[in-house]
Amino acid sequence: MLSKIKISGMGARPLGGEREKMGTIKKDYAASLIIGVASAALSVIMVSNFGIKSPLVYLAVIVMLLVLPPLGVLIARLIGKKSHGLYQFIKFAETGGLNTFVDFGVLNFLILITGFSAGLYYSVFKGISFTAAVINSYFWNKHWVFESKEKGKKEEKEFLKFVLVSISGFVINVSVASLIVYLAHGMTSPSPKIIANGAAAFAFILTMAWNFLGYKLLVFVKPQKTNGKKASA
Repeated sequence: MLSKIKISGMGARPLGGEREKMGTIKKDYAASLIIGVASAALSVIMVSNFGIKSPLVYLAVIVMLLVLPPLGVLIARLIGKKSHGLYQFIKFAETGGLNTFVDFGVLNFLILITGFSAGLYYSVFKGISFTAAVINSYFWNKHWVFESKEKGKKEEKEFLKFVLVSISGFVINVSVASLIVYLAHGMTSPSPKIIANGAAAFAFILTMAWNFLGYKLLVFVKPQKTNGKKASA
């Protein structure tokens, strides 16, 4: 047992049970502000494409998106003192919000500048917007949420695993929502629209949990330390 204990000026503690540390306050709040500004900018494109011209709507959406991310980081840091997993999950949720705006923002931008919103063009636009969202998601999850340090070949494998988890999450999302709607077919109460949105909401929550666990346990896995050295993979 003594061989597994590290003696320091602060006392003895197990080497394998080191508590994960939160990121710096400066980095967390800077990231949240970037997420807020980027989301607000993309939301303007979305609102414009919807044909909404009320300045109050633009202002309300922009203010909300600028305030919520830093507030989320504040909550994450308070919770992070007790649970590092919840701290990561809140940052993951903020990143997920930005990914949604990237996806819809790029899609609506392409529709806005071309005037095409259906057919083959829409499929191409959706493919582009989804790819942009995945790349954005990888960047934020790697460098902010999970703070991975992998480089070179290991980084390439990491990105491949990230894409596979993301695609599987997409399949789960569509499959679960579609299954719920199929099983509820013919029901008159609640209305089909409520069922469709409820199914989408349930599938979204399930996918969020799947992606978070997949990224944390399969993609951005930090090497374990043994006797002060990183264990070989």
